[in-house]
Amino acid sequence: MRSKDKISYFYDGDVGSVYFGPNHPMKPHRLCMTHHLVLAYDLHKKMEIYRPHKAYPVELAQFHSADYVEFLHRISPDTQHLFSNELARYNLGEDCPVFENLFEFCQIYAGGTIGKF
Repeated sequence: MRSKDKISYFYDGDVGSVYFGPNHPMKPHRLCMTHHLVLAYDLHKKMEIYRPHKAYPVELAQFHSADYVEFLHRISPDTQHLFSNELARYNLGEDCPVFENLFEFCQIYAGGTIGKF
């Protein structure tokens, strides 16, 4: 890497509060742990840290169908029993669980990918 190359790091602490369930391999709290290590080792001084904006539904709809975006916005653990057809259609279940604040989580991740900062 050349010395003039910049490193950018996108981080939002809200993603670390997501819980996929006890048997799911992804543990988002590890993102918080990693961020604390970045700070503890002063790595943040060698990079630009950005908090991604939450992608707007219209931005998500540039990459996904409007039906899918609306589904993500409406579903929650308490309402998922009302969406059995959509759960099957969009392949949500054990590997891709429905969790609290799913839509906001998707907005944060998509916002980091879109990269408006």
